[in-house]
Amino acid sequence: MAVRPPRWPVALCLLAATLPMAAGETRQIENRRLSWADFRGVPEADKPFEAYTYWTVHYRYDAPIREGDGFRITARVWNELEERSWVRPGALRGARSTELLNHEQGHYSLGLLCALEFKQAVTERRFGPRHSLEVKDLFDQILRKYVDLEKRYDAETRHMSDRVAQRAWDQRLAQLIAERWPSR
Repeated sequence: MAVRPPRWPVALCLLAATLPMAAGETRQIENRRLSWADFRGVPEADKPFEAYTYWTVHYRYDAPIREGDGFRITARVWNELEERSWVRPGALRGARSTELLNHEQGHYSLGLLCALEFKQAVTERRFGPRHSLEVKDLFDQILRKYVDLEKRYDAETRHMSDRVAQRAWDQRLAQLIAERWPSR
């Protein structure tokens, strides 16, 4: 009898970058617990997973301010769980539902960490005259890091099937968030 590998989640990160900040912009980086009610999307038939997490990191910034021989940029950065994130109804039954949601929380946490790292990097850096390209390149570099981390997260946890590895990742992500959250 052939054993079929478990069908578990992966995440996709998306970039949405915009430039000028709107007056009264209030969106911010969110560190929150997910619930299955957050997964409102329609399950995608071509994906062999029980759930799929789509997170985005957005940023906006005003005109750069000259500071010495460079420019300082004040960026508004925020993360979101996209509404198209989904879970198959069958995955909501049984004890594994809680484990699956916890695994999806890990994907969301990686998006949160991406937002926090980008915000800190923009805040600490001086940019040159081609600042918009530099900001985009910085964002792309940090995003690639987190896309790679997500692949590693799924590989090491075997999409949550390795409970020991999942617990280790849960602790690691919680520690990284605790270290970076105060600086948001």
